[in-house]
Amino acid sequence: MDGTLDELYNKYDNYTNGYDYPEKNVPLNSGAIWFICFAPVFGLFLERYATSWIVGAVIWISCAVMMLTAELVDIRLVERSGYDASKLRAWVWLFPIYVMKRERLCRRDVTKAAMCGFFCIMAIVLNGFVKGISVDGDYLTVAVQSSGISSLDNFSGSSPKIIGDCVNSYMGEDTQWSYEKTDADSWIITAVGEHDGKTIETEFVVVFDGYAYKGLSLTSITVDGEEQKDEDFSEMAKKIFID
Repeated sequence: MDGTLDELYNKYDNYTNGYDYPEKNVPLNSGAIWFICFAPVFGLFLERYATSWIVGAVIWISCAVMMLTAELVDIRLVERSGYDASKLRAWVWLFPIYVMKRERLCRRDVTKAAMCGFFCIMAIVLNGFVKGISVDGDYLTVAVQSSGISSLDNFSGSSPKIIGDCVNSYMGEDTQWSYEKTDADSWIITAVGEHDGKTIETEFVVVFDGYAYKGLSLTSITVDGEEQKDEDFSEMAKKIFID
C-alpha cells in the first residue's frame, strides 16, 4: 500500500470535506490577523492625541488602510497554507466578516471574529466624530465646570482645582451658568453670581471644531457691570481661582 497511514487519512478527509490541509510550518495565527482584530483599539488610543478633525480623519483613514493591507498579507498566508482564499477578497471591506470567513475557511473557531466585531463597534460608537454629534451648549457648560484650572490656555502654572468648584465657592452656590454659540467652532460659557454684595460675571470661551477641543480660556471678568482689565483682571482671577 502506497503512503503512510496519515497520508491516506488526509486524502480521505480532503475527498469527503472538500478542503485542503494546510502546509506544515505555516502559522495561521499570524501578526496580520491579530492586527486586524486590535487595530480599532489602537485607533481609539491614537485619536486621544488628535488636535483637530483633520488629524482625526487622518488617523482613522490610516487605520482602515493598514487593516486592508493586513488582510491582503493574511490572504497570501492562507493561500500558502493550501486553502482557496479567492472568496475572501470580497469581504475585505467588512473586517469582522472577513475574519469570520477566514477562520471558518481554515476550520478554526470564530473567537477572533467576535473580538474584531466588538472592537469595531467600540470604534464606531466611541470615536470623536460620532461623540462630537452630541456635543452642545449644555454639554460644554458641564465640561467647563468639570475642567481643571490648569486646562485654561491663559493660565500659567499648575493647580489641582476645578473651575466649577472655584466659581461656585467664590460666587455662591446659586451661580447661574449659561452658554451662547458665537460661530461654527466657538462657544461662550458664562457664570453669574454674587460676592460681598457685588455681582460677578465670568466668561469662558470654548473652541470645539466638532471633533476635538482646541481651546479653553477665561476671557472676561465683570464686577457690578464693570469689566476688569489688565492687573484688575489678573487680581480678580487670582481671587476666584487661586486664593
